[in-house]
This record gives sequence, C-alpha cells and structure tokens, in this order.
Amino acid sequence: MRFKFVPSFVVCLTLTGTVQAESFEFRVKHDHTLGSCEGKLIAGDREIRYEAADGKHSQSWAYIDIQKLDVASPTRLVLKTFQSRSWKKFERDKVFDFSVAEGKLTPEHQEFFRAKLSRPMVTRLVEKADRSSTLLPVRHRHRLGGCEGQLSVEEDRLIYLTDHASDNRVWKLREIETIGSPDPYHLRVTTYNETFTFDLKSPLDSKTYDFLWKKIYRLENARASEAEDQGTR
Repeated sequence: MRFKFVPSFVVCLTLTGTVQAESFEFRVKHDHTLGSCEGKLIAGDREIRYEAADGKHSQSWAYIDIQKLDVASPTRLVLKTFQSRSWKKFERDKVFDFSVAEGKLTPEHQEFFRAKLSRPMVTRLVEKADRSSTLLPVRHRHRLGGCEGQLSVEEDRLIYLTDHASDNRVWKLREIETIGSPDPYHLRVTTYNETFTFDLKSPLDSKTYDFLWKKIYRLENARASEAEDQGTR
C-alpha cells in the first residue's frame, strides 16, 4: 500500500496488528445523490477530514460527532453523522459513502478508527484467527437463507469469518451487549449496531459459553471487586 505523508505527521504500522499513527490518508471518490466528486480522506488524531478537489464538498467530523463508522470493505468506508438532512429527505441522518481509489483499508486502519471513536463501529476486515482460539463451525442466518463460516473465540474478541465478505465481523467482547443460547445448537450475538444469529454445526461447549458470558457481562471484574471489598473489611 502506498501512503501519502503529511509533513508534520508520522505513520507507523506495527506487525502486531496495532496502528501507532497520528494521520493517514487515501485518495477517494465521494458518491452524491446525483454524481460524485473526488478528493482526499484524511484520518487524523482528532477528526476525519474530506478535502474535495473542487473545494465545494470539503467537510470534517470530530470522532465524537460520528454516529456510526462502517469499514464496509477494503475499498469502502461509510460514515454516518448525527446531522439530519432537510425535511425533503425525511429528516434522515446524513451518511457519507467513500470509495477508496488508491490503496486499501486494512485491519490496522480499522483498529485505528476503533481506538479513536467514542461509539462502537462495524468492523468487517478480519485478520487471521489466533492459533489458540476456539473455532466453531456455524451458519449465520439471513432474512432469506444464510452464509456458512466459523466463529473464533479469543481472549478479548469474537470473530466471524465467512466467504460472504460483507458478513465478516470482528467484535471486541467489551462491545457486545448481550449473548444468548437457548440450546447447544444456537447462539445470538447482539451489539450496539446489530444482532447476529448463528446455527452451530456441533454442540456449543458449556465452558466456551461460560467464558463468553463472564467476559461480556464482566462477571470476573465484579467478583474481583467483591473479593477486594471483603478483604478490606
């Protein structure tokens, strides 16, 4: 990938999957209702900025003002704001759709955004699963049909990997709101943005479900705090 450097900033991609950066940018196309424009999309320390070549459609968004960010693919980024469109648009929130013209978005860029945002984002770019993770063959239910793949249960993440790329997900366990398993062959994962329902091809091990339950509902932290309180009495 080729990066364009801004003079006062340094971009450093580490091999551990973490982005240590203050800025990076891509040449992009911004689609309008009618037509489109081109420019640069710059992700900085405090905001995302779009510099349109024509100057008319340039905008910037502080991370706290972004309602939802979706790294839809390595070449597409969708940004939803808290601003509402005019009444002619039925007061829908403004959404900006960018297509990357040069280079590709990576899981490292995705994690950069996740660290900056104050709200959970949709993360579809999947890295290789941790070798020590628990793998579960599953089917993700759609409104019509579904797609097959595998769930990878890691220490702090739950990853769904499938050939249906738009359904790939990387969830931090702390960002999952609820999970449910009415029986060993079904699992529901609910986040702030969406709910995924899985059909498991083999029974869900109780230890794996208990691990997820404790992590997601932060029971381990609660027990540690309770033990500490008892120790100080």
